[in-house]
Amino acid sequence: MRFLIASDSFKDSLSAFDVGEAAREGILSAMPVAHVVNAPMADGGEGTLDALLDSMDGQEREVEVKDPLMNTIRAKYVILHERTAFIESARSSGLPLVPFEKRNPLRTNTYGLGEQIKDAVLNGYRDIVISLGGSATNDGGVGMLQALGWTFYDVDGKEVGPAGNPLLKIGSFSERDRLPELNQCSFTIASDVTNPFHGEDGAARIYGKQKGGTAEGIEELDAAMVRLAALFKEKYGIDVQEVPGSGAAGGLGGGILAALNGVLQSGVDTMIELTGLEEKVMKSDIIITGEGSLDQQSLMGKVPVGVAKLAKKHNKKVIGIAGRIDTELAEVNRYLDAVFSIQTECRSLEEALRSDVTEKQIRVTVEQIVRLLGI
Repeated sequence: MRFLIASDSFKDSLSAFDVGEAAREGILSAMPVAHVVNAPMADGGEGTLDALLDSMDGQEREVEVKDPLMNTIRAKYVILHERTAFIESARSSGLPLVPFEKRNPLRTNTYGLGEQIKDAVLNGYRDIVISLGGSATNDGGVGMLQALGWTFYDVDGKEVGPAGNPLLKIGSFSERDRLPELNQCSFTIASDVTNPFHGEDGAARIYGKQKGGTAEGIEELDAAMVRLAALFKEKYGIDVQEVPGSGAAGGLGGGILAALNGVLQSGVDTMIELTGLEEKVMKSDIIITGEGSLDQQSLMGKVPVGVAKLAKKHNKKVIGIAGRIDTELAEVNRYLDAVFSIQTECRSLEEALRSDVTEKQIRVTVEQIVRLLGI
């Protein structure tokens, strides 16, 4: 029997690759002659770069950039082939880069992401894929654009520097010094977020709090996003507010969409395409997928449902595993044939998240699933 393991990471516990290896051990314990392929997956958020490297050949490139607080760090991106670079925005603009006590989206920006893009472009890569997720920022991509040559001005015509969150001060912008090589580039945005640019469900009001924003600060950010959307519409003729996903990563989705003529694409669909997962599915009998929590949010562009849809396209059985599962799974079961929690006894959350515990629980659970399949 041929098994394909295409799981997301179990957040705060195991990487996607390690989840797959634990599942592999469980499969082989029950069925030693099984053929098992581990194809780590992600949906565009944190960990996407690692999953991509674990699934296919790619060369890492490291560059010196600014973090969200404008401190100098080194961040990696991946060269997939002679034209294509894959950049995970969280590597330069991610929340883990900012100490908890310093988290505040009124003081962070995406300048470092712009530096990563600039490095890729100046080194000859013309197809740029950018995964969005886990950002510490809410600047609508303004910092990124500054690093790429855009100049922003306040309402008095004074140039706005990249320190803090430049979004809050802008009244106009110029692309006179825009990096000319950008005209030869295409940009694909990989994200699982469908939020609009601003408003009740927009970037600031939905995600601002978890990035350290206060109620007052979030309203200030949202108002600034409204102004930026109007500037983008005036300059580029694109109303980013009307494009689902423009609010991804604090508005990076909209900034790339408008100023860089980017194309928004499902994060998991992008990973499926880049890793050649469909061919692997076609060669398999059983597909095992999963993530830390399998619930209603899984329906919103997450890995298990994305993998399951692909499996069903080819009439393959697909099984989900998770650290926890929602008891209301009617919609999830439209895509997955069965889902299983890996928990076998009551544990504190702290203990359940330990990597050694999660690894063992995946191995035991998958072994029992395969024993049943082998009857």
